[in-house]
Amino acid sequence: MTNFLPKVFIAALLSTVVGAHSYAASPAGKSCPVFSPVMSLSLGDIYADAQGSVPNEAVVHKNRDLTAGVDEFMRYLEKALDNPDARPGESSAACAYGNFATWAKAGALTTEPKPFSREGAAKRSEYLIGINILALKFKAAGFTMDPNMLAWLRSLNRANTLSFERGTNRGNLRIWSAAAAALYALIERDVDALNFQDRVWREAMEAIHDDGTIDVEMARSHRALIYHMFSLSATLVLRSAREALGYWGTSQDNGRLRRLADNIGRTLCDQHEMERAAKAVQEIPGDWAYRVPIGYGADLLNSDWSRCGRPKADLSDPTSGGDARRSAQMLRWFAQHAGTQRSTR
Repeated sequence: MTNFLPKVFIAALLSTVVGAHSYAASPAGKSCPVFSPVMSLSLGDIYADAQGSVPNEAVVHKNRDLTAGVDEFMRYLEKALDNPDARPGESSAACAYGNFATWAKAGALTTEPKPFSREGAAKRSEYLIGINILALKFKAAGFTMDPNMLAWLRSLNRANTLSFERGTNRGNLRIWSAAAAALYALIERDVDALNFQDRVWREAMEAIHDDGTIDVEMARSHRALIYHMFSLSATLVLRSAREALGYWGTSQDNGRLRRLADNIGRTLCDQHEMERAAKAVQEIPGDWAYRVPIGYGADLLNSDWSRCGRPKADLSDPTSGGDARRSAQMLRWFAQHAGTQRSTR
């Protein structure tokens, strides 16, 4: 494939600062924002209570300011790659590719802050879902991951997998980490990533009770509903990535996922049962909690989701890879073209 990186670097030398970004001429002659790599994330813990159910809004806003550079980088790339015309030679996609190359060469997000930031590590893990999906969208658009990009993705993903292998977290963040590992295994084969995502998939299936509840998420008090939705979302991305790898779920797995989705739908319509179990009034989520379930798991959503949820939620999932429906469609394409088909049976 054509490599546009030299032109972007040459243009960057001639860039002028405009507002928060530098701008350079893109390969097609249009302005191309240059996003300075963010090397580390040192963030404050957002929850003010032991159950992790009451966000400290002052810390949330401060963290948002600290992650703005990553957010702007991700959103630009997501918009460029969700464009149906994205391809080598198209100006926005080429600009996005140049910025991705710059972040890769710099080793963005690979520096650990001192002291260690637990919230920063968790946020980096969340971003990794989007970074991996962007890499796959580049691939789907006809771009090639160069050696610097592959080395960067390898460093981020292996560190993330190792962290969650050693950790004790068995909630939705561990499932998200497995989804990242499965997505990374689509970029380049990695035995450790494949084994980790498969092990966590089995853990996630076993954690879903017959009534569709998950113990670790029920313990989140006021946010039990929200965290059940987060767990479903993480599992749906993991399911799609696994299918793209050739791992197909069993009928038992599909039944467990449906029970989880049905429990959420039932709770969206009537929170009393979950409120009794969680011993707390439930917070009702906004559009952001529906993007992945609608984009990746429409086959699991019953009428309660349409009747009591937000069926017309905006499916653009900023910093998580872009439009959730497009991301899921891309993974289905990879699934249809998977090589050796595996089965979890």
